[in-house]
Amino acid sequence: MNNKCKKIAIIIYNINELTIKNPGATNGGGTVVAQNLHKTLRDKFNCYIDIYSFFKPKDIKEFKDAKIIDISELISDYTDKKLKQHLDNQNYDRIITISPDNIFRGKLIQTHSLIHKFKNEYTLLKIIKYIFLYKKIKKNKKEYENLTRADKFIAVSYKIKNDYLQNYKISPAQIKVAYPGCKKIYSKLPKNRQKSCFEFGIVANSAINKGGHLFLVAAGLAKLISHKEFKITIIAPKFKYDIILQTIVFIFGLKNNILVLPKQTDMSNFYKNIEYIVLPSRREAFGLVALEAMSYGKPALVSDTAGCAEIINFHNGFTFRRNSFLNLVNTIIKLINIYYNDFERYNNLCKNAHKTSLKYSWINFCKQILE
Repeated sequence: MNNKCKKIAIIIYNINELTIKNPGATNGGGTVVAQNLHKTLRDKFNCYIDIYSFFKPKDIKEFKDAKIIDISELISDYTDKKLKQHLDNQNYDRIITISPDNIFRGKLIQTHSLIHKFKNEYTLLKIIKYIFLYKKIKKNKKEYENLTRADKFIAVSYKIKNDYLQNYKISPAQIKVAYPGCKKIYSKLPKNRQKSCFEFGIVANSAINKGGHLFLVAAGLAKLISHKEFKITIIAPKFKYDIILQTIVFIFGLKNNILVLPKQTDMSNFYKNIEYIVLPSRREAFGLVALEAMSYGKPALVSDTAGCAEIINFHNGFTFRRNSFLNLVNTIIKLINIYYNDFERYNNLCKNAHKTSLKYSWINFCKQILE
């Protein structure tokens, strides 16, 4: 691929996020996207890349042929007009901003808008957040009002696109949806062997948004109703400090059913050992953990508020209505019955999950950004 004529600027708050080893789900999807975007543009498309950051790289060897610019030496404010003028003078083919709060041409949108976030909070939290974020929200809205037709955006899901269309009134023509990619793990899936007790896998820190509390309550009820045993492997670095999670485990008798893991630097064993991946987030720009698990042939159960729900169907996994607790419980019971009573269907879900993952690559993601 000859794109050597392409001159790209990547603006990232901390350049060292691009050098984290084995960036898994616990590092955040934004880190995974940033790393693969940088590496793919550099190694597969041979682009010239300038990296703008407030931090100096710890290992300069990781950035071969890249020019690194210290933003703090240019300006004192990330949104200063001088930076925009500087970028315009460099004649970049693409300017990609990996940040949810600031506006630059070619911005990569990864998170929900601040307006969306506090609209979907409970009343008390909404009031508190509005007080603390008022100036920031107003500043963001003002910056979006100053957009021109030249400003283009990449959204990692239609949910993100619709969020920005609704809250910032950006023209639909200015936002392109490009789903993230994942590594190709298997060319052919290993044969599944039915376990006497299968495992749900979930990545959920203590934040209510990630849905760990919700899922454990629903799983506890599903266990009581179905009278079937299953295990839950949960990556929850703050579990020992989370009294609510511990109480849920005690009330529903899940102590012998649950394995709690700390933050993982390598997610491969986690994905290999589970039978279903669960993503019950209240809001999720995309949810790379689901796609990564699907690359291991694991069907997904995701909330309808997650961006990755757009690539899930009853052939490769299931979605549930986030505003219906009963719907989540019933869907968990459905997954339990499929595994124990219709293993052939479970195998087909695995095969289709793997096939789905093959459709999404970082090369295709970068192609859409360069178009």
